[in-house]
Amino acid sequence: MTSTHDSIRRRLAVQQLARVFERSEASSGRSLPIQKTGRGIWAATPVRVVAEAAMTLADLGLLGDGHQTGHVIDAGTGDGRIPAVLALLDPSRVVYGIEADQALHARAVNNLHTLDARGLIDAAHVHLIEADYLDVATYQTRGIPLPQTGLIFNYPDGNESHLARFAAQHCGDETTLCVLTHNRTLEIDELELQGRHDIGDGSGPPWRLSLYRRPPSSAIER
Repeated sequence: MTSTHDSIRRRLAVQQLARVFERSEASSGRSLPIQKTGRGIWAATPVRVVAEAAMTLADLGLLGDGHQTGHVIDAGTGDGRIPAVLALLDPSRVVYGIEADQALHARAVNNLHTLDARGLIDAAHVHLIEADYLDVATYQTRGIPLPQTGLIFNYPDGNESHLARFAAQHCGDETTLCVLTHNRTLEIDELELQGRHDIGDGSGPPWRLSLYRRPPSSAIER
């Protein structure tokens, strides 16, 4: 059980992470944390929301020490905030942050280096990749075993159905697709819904964390 001291220390570390990413957002010169890319859009999920989602997954036994094994894929990692939070809260878990947009990938690399240099995280198990997360070659050429994927994170930007089909075709029965969005009406039909959870950071309406999984032995057409 996490002690009160550990909980306070963890929240203070999350606040420090949030400040680094807030400065990164400000340096982009954009009034809103939304950016068009060649593959869709990237919207900056607040770091505190990401942390609350990760803690919810820990409570469900999907993250944290002694919980479900398998690497994590952050599909469309943007500026690297999800890998950073996971490196803080679940430092032994291997995380692949995959981003096709060159500028966002560069920002993610810079942010992770900054956090690592300041001692806020140990980025040894974080691998940032500039590539298409829907291309099987992205994983094959880097020796990433898709069937051993534990979690896939994604902010839905119009590619969520393609990602769900990709997970159904190439990942294992225990792979969980975690969709974190402010769009509370979003539905994904390609995988089986396991649960929905409201996620908030104390400001504004709650976000929605939806968890999907492939039904065992289901056959989904390509």
